[in-house]
Amino acid sequence: MPNDSPAQNLTVESWGDPSILVTQFPDTEDFHGRLIETVLRLEQDRNLTQHFDGYVGESKVYHVERWDCPAARLIDERAKALFKSALKKDDAVVDLSWASVYRAGSYCLPHSHFRSAASLVYFLDLGDENAGGRFLFADPRLKICCKHEPGRMTSPVGPEPRPGILMMFPSQCVHMVTPYQGSRPRITMSWNIDDKALPGDPLSS
Repeated sequence: MPNDSPAQNLTVESWGDPSILVTQFPDTEDFHGRLIETVLRLEQDRNLTQHFDGYVGESKVYHVERWDCPAARLIDERAKALFKSALKKDDAVVDLSWASVYRAGSYCLPHSHFRSAASLVYFLDLGDENAGGRFLFADPRLKICCKHEPGRMTSPVGPEPRPGILMMFPSQCVHMVTPYQGSRPRITMSWNIDDKALPGDPLSS
């Protein structure tokens, strides 16, 4: 069984910019299989899932906290624990959480998130090897994206993805996912988190 402690004494490191933090879970073999099965099963649930034309992935399975899955609850708690620990906050309020499922031809256009201080992405299943689907930052406010001139984004960059990596970054950072061309689903999980709740439904904003 996986360690059910959210913090787990994990090593958290910055990547490319002090505001971008990454950590790697060592116990993924204990629960990734069940979590992947849960996402693909719930993808058929119309109450939780929205399907797209590929420009933000093929589908999104919303509300991780409603999945009735111990592995999902574990990752949800770890995401909130990272937020509180890294930003020195007493509370972590999830405004919206979801899994993104990518299949051949789907991608995600450059965008940022709203209604939250930090966004987190968890790499659950990278799909087929060398099939694209890279998570990249493309933000002129990040020096790592501006190799030639400050403030001019010329080089989208992202960490080398591995299953079990959890990454946190400021929600306003512009990011994207390159087209995925694999035959096996590529799956990530995401959270928008702040230390206080906001009124209204983020899905209708």
